Amino acid sequence: MKFKTIMAIVFAVLVVIFSLQNAEVTEVDFLLWNISMSKVLIILGSFAIGVLVGILVSLKRPKKYPSEW
Repeated sequence: MKFKTIMAIVFAVLVVIFSLQNAEVTEVDFLLWNISMSKVLIILGSFAIGVLVGILVSLKRPKKYPSEW
């Protein structure tokens, strides 16, 4: 396996272990919402959103060249 893949798996496992050790319920305030939820869901949800943003940022877009040089 590639080094990046191994590091991603290790990091994901550490995030899961960390989140499972913080399982108590906490309040989350966001804009007008006030929600009580488990810290596990908050940590894993934040991690998932970060992974999604990282994937979207790293996608290669085709370059648009002007038709006239």
